[in-house]
Amino acid sequence: MKKIYLTLVLGVLFICGCSRLDMAYRWADTYIASKVDDYFDISSAQSKALKKDIQKDLGVLKTSLLPQWTERLESIQKDIESGTLSDSKVAVYFASFFKDVDQINSHFATTAVDFISNTKASQIEYFKKSFNKKNQEDIEKAQNTAKLQKTQREKYADAFEMFLGTLTKEQEQWIAESVEKSPYPSELKAKNKAYIFKEFITHQDSMDEMKKFVRDYTTQADKFDMPEYRAAYEVYQLNLQKLVSQIMLNLTPKQKLALKSNINDKTAQLRSISSL
Repeated sequence: MKKIYLTLVLGVLFICGCSRLDMAYRWADTYIASKVDDYFDISSAQSKALKKDIQKDLGVLKTSLLPQWTERLESIQKDIESGTLSDSKVAVYFASFFKDVDQINSHFATTAVDFISNTKASQIEYFKKSFNKKNQEDIEKAQNTAKLQKTQREKYADAFEMFLGTLTKEQEQWIAESVEKSPYPSELKAKNKAYIFKEFITHQDSMDEMKKFVRDYTTQADKFDMPEYRAAYEVYQLNLQKLVSQIMLNLTPKQKLALKSNINDKTAQLRSISSL
């Protein structure tokens, strides 16, 4: 269930990993609607209404969240230039970004409720089948540990290289060690989604109960998680923070220049989005 309603904010997360943030922002509503369609087989009218609501939500995020991200990126750059970046500061920046991501769902609560209130019984049945199929595929993928860790290493490297340019052999080794020590809990995540999905389906005979569940879930998702998944995710998060700190505190002169240039580029794009 978590994956389904998280598609209502994937546009924003998609923005974070895209080289052209302004383009990603413009296409976010279409991207999200297509993901929802994968699970619910929505009509053109539903898609149009969903896109309209998402555009409103993104407009709120544009004015409330993006300026904070701009300021935070500029602060990181100043700390690197002045040599004042430390483990404790990295921890603060890291926690702030993750907190923002965790709270993004709440900005889409009304949109999620409005969407589910306009679904048909046949679409809920379609959702059940598509969710079970996709989630089983996720579980099977998660059990291929070697492939999963390879993909995770590549994603980490791509993310760092987007800001730093070419990584050193030592930095690549740190990434490999981090992934081996604490891989993303993919199988637990898939099982956690099934756990939440099962709870959602118990309310399918009452639209009011479904709407309440969606509202509660989008505003406080972590309260619906299995304790074992939440614990594993927190361990993963802490280990990722350590990796970020290790690399950011050991940049080469060339990487510092690349980081400065890329932060300038990203902050300019964030400001461009804010002015749209």
